[in-house]
Amino acid sequence: MDTIKIKVYRHAPEAEGPAAYQSYDVPFEEGMSVMTALDYIYYNLDSTLAYYDHAGCDLGICARCAGKINGKPGLFCQTLLQGDTTLDPRDKDKVLKDLITLKSNS
Repeated sequence: MDTIKIKVYRHAPEAEGPAAYQSYDVPFEEGMSVMTALDYIYYNLDSTLAYYDHAGCDLGICARCAGKINGKPGLFCQTLLQGDTTLDPRDKDKVLKDLITLKSNS
């Protein structure tokens, strides 16, 4: 089975130390979403990863899982992976932890 590298922005503002990226090797399947890769990381590699999971909607409606995928805005539940990918929170100035941010009131 092919694997891809998922590089995830990791930061907990209350913790000491700067933000950093952590890379994970994830088994790749055609048609898998970013959310599927995050679920794999959380359940198999690193349960400390913070992200909005499928509990929101998984239909691209609620936009809780919005972030940046290879530098471009997108929804983790709707964006399909095509290879090695870098994930960032939608706004690094509002990070609560890792890929979870405070919701903007605008």
